[in-house]
Amino acid sequence: MSQAPDQLNVPGPDMNDQPHLRMPDGREVKPWLVLFSIVFGFFMSLLDATISNIALDNIQTNLKTDLTTVSWVLNAYILTFAALLVTAGRLADQFGRKRVYMVGMILFSLGSLLCALAPSIELLITFRVAQAIGASVLEAVSLAIILAVFPRDKRTAAIGIWGALAGLAAAVGPVLGGFLLEIGKGNFEWRWIFFVNLPFCLAGLVMIARNVPEMRDPQATRRVDLAGVVALSIGIFCLALGFTQATDWGWGSAGVLGLFGTSIVALVGFYLIETHQAQPILDFGLFKFRSFTATCLVGVMFTIAFQGILIVLIQYFIIAQGKSPLDAALAIIWMPLAAFVSAAASGASGDKFSPRLLIIAGMFLMGVGLLSLYTLPVNATYLDTVWREAIAGLGAGFCFTGLPNIALSQVPRARLGAGSGAYNTFQELGFVLGIAIFISLLTGQFKTNFSEARTQAVAQVQADQTLPPTAKTAIISGLEKSNPQTGGSPSNGATGNQGNPLNGQIDGLFKKATLDSFTFVWFAAAMFALFGIVPALFTSEAKPASTETGDDEFEAGLEFAH
Repeated sequence: MSQAPDQLNVPGPDMNDQPHLRMPDGREVKPWLVLFSIVFGFFMSLLDATISNIALDNIQTNLKTDLTTVSWVLNAYILTFAALLVTAGRLADQFGRKRVYMVGMILFSLGSLLCALAPSIELLITFRVAQAIGASVLEAVSLAIILAVFPRDKRTAAIGIWGALAGLAAAVGPVLGGFLLEIGKGNFEWRWIFFVNLPFCLAGLVMIARNVPEMRDPQATRRVDLAGVVALSIGIFCLALGFTQATDWGWGSAGVLGLFGTSIVALVGFYLIETHQAQPILDFGLFKFRSFTATCLVGVMFTIAFQGILIVLIQYFIIAQGKSPLDAALAIIWMPLAAFVSAAASGASGDKFSPRLLIIAGMFLMGVGLLSLYTLPVNATYLDTVWREAIAGLGAGFCFTGLPNIALSQVPRARLGAGSGAYNTFQELGFVLGIAIFISLLTGQFKTNFSEARTQAVAQVQADQTLPPTAKTAIISGLEKSNPQTGGSPSNGATGNQGNPLNGQIDGLFKKATLDSFTFVWFAAAMFALFGIVPALFTSEAKPASTETGDDEFEAGLEFAH
């Protein structure tokens, strides 16, 4: 005989407007244990967005492919991840957040195993898509579960930890990837970056099954809007792919313009489809909440500045400082570590600080930190960059806490899955945009600045009276063949005399050209952060007096799966 579903107590004034949750076996739901249980999958899904960066060269060598093809190991994951976040959130509202989250973790685990065993680059890219489908569920649904189980006075702390872990994953990914490559040398090598997911996901599945209650929108139908899913996925995928390929193909190329055009058509089609749906995948009514819309805009600008600049910092340490990829990954860790500390601290402070104030202060500090990077000297030391990174990181941590707190504060609890998916989609679009914009800017700056440095260097060589004509010809030939993408100086002591002042002059020209290229990008990132303050001013923390059909029922009781 089946057991009747457990009911939630109607929340009273002393319960912080939060239902009293119990598991089907009568055990009281412990929110912090729920958070700990879902962290396993959530953290690993974000980790895999960056952990493969440092392994691309190793994968390229072992699977005997080219750089363009191997880059799709990263692109396939990010594009699929971004395209499915909204859909994943809506499916969780329909079919149960716990159930969908566990399915997502199984897909992510299976995809990780298949990636680790992939015998070819084509299959590795295919399996990365499968892995990303699961990962999109883990990010979209994790925040919805947290908001549903935590009482209002504890949500800020929980969201602070959730956001801090997101920032930490961005930093740990390249570092952990580098260590795993070192450990696995000659024995699976890059495959360890996927094998490492399996024990954590297995532990997470056990924890979720035992500690997380089932929740869903009791008014939602089980019918899947396939037309809407396809239109939305195509629209977001083509938009993200257009920005990703713009650096290689050119912003005005037929391919990029075609992708943007397809994206517009698909997204307009999605809107038209959803306006005729009783229960749309993306409830456009969410954007009637001023704070939700404003916070999504801030989130895009924040993620562009934070996530994009991490990639540029790695390139700075490799190109301008001459560090190895692993050393570069360790060198940038101070920014996300500072973000983790400030996010955790601001979350632990509860309601002592307004989330709106945290966002404004966070975007300001990020802007100040990035502007300080703009002032780096040519011969900057390690410490010169550390304190600058830390300032930007502290600001990012405040945003990790404040942004999701305000974004979903006005979203009815029954639609937290869809709201979380929509909010995270804007975040992922910012991630893709940040990488595309800053890599494009950096590439363009290298070409411009190195062209000017090369012209000046050639003029200095021609004006040097101590060099024989044959030496001048050889040096100028070497300068003309130099690759601006690699940075540094192409002179390499070409005068044949390391004591010749000309060597130092040429080195100085190209070092300055390299630094100028990076400082321009940091200035652009600072502008994104500072201008993000404008939409932040339009956020508010007022809780809506929602009387939507189905919302009161959801507040009073949740359905449990048995």
